[in-house]
Amino acid sequence: TLVMVTVQDKDHRSHTAMRRITARTVNLRKIALLNDLSRRLVQRGFNSDLALVSRMLERIDHSPDHSFWSLVVMGGFTGFFFGLMFGCSLPQAICAFVVGFLLRLLLLVIGKFNLNSFILSVISGGFISIACQIIYVLGIVPQSVQMMTAALMQVVPGLALVNSIRDLIAGDLMAGTARLVDAFMVATGLSVGSVLGLLVFSHVVV
Repeated sequence: TLVMVTVQDKDHRSHTAMRRITARTVNLRKIALLNDLSRRLVQRGFNSDLALVSRMLERIDHSPDHSFWSLVVMGGFTGFFFGLMFGCSLPQAICAFVVGFLLRLLLLVIGKFNLNSFILSVISGGFISIACQIIYVLGIVPQSVQMMTAALMQVVPGLALVNSIRDLIAGDLMAGTARLVDAFMVATGLSVGSVLGLLVFSHVVV
């Protein structure tokens, strides 16, 4: 949520800058590129041209990401394979693929509006519960619980939770607490959205 940098000049005076981080995501490819750049800077003894380093950082920041449709399809496969993992039948796993596919498509579309993670989690939970209940009512699958769980795994904050525990164990209490609260808020949003989706669906059906 916050980046703090302190540097010391030649006169041993310290200069500190702080920047608030409002939009957060996990991009392992960019992390790998930044890690490679930092190692090269260490090998050169930090005697690199600052303008060149700035251009390289700009290039990494604007490097192409995975395509829109590849992300959508992988979202579907996430639901499919988690469905098989949780003991779903093949029809249930295929339905979990469809729900995961549509969920990722929805998140990529509404992600352009810069909504916070809690609202996105509520929307995700509500969409998954309603979609799974529709599939169940249509008689395509005998039950929807396992399918719903498989589709939810795509948006469960597992990485944030693991990172928060790692930071807390390492003694980085501020970072660990921030990540833990973020993971808790996402999980709460998913729970609230799922329950609201079930209530809305049951009310409409009745």
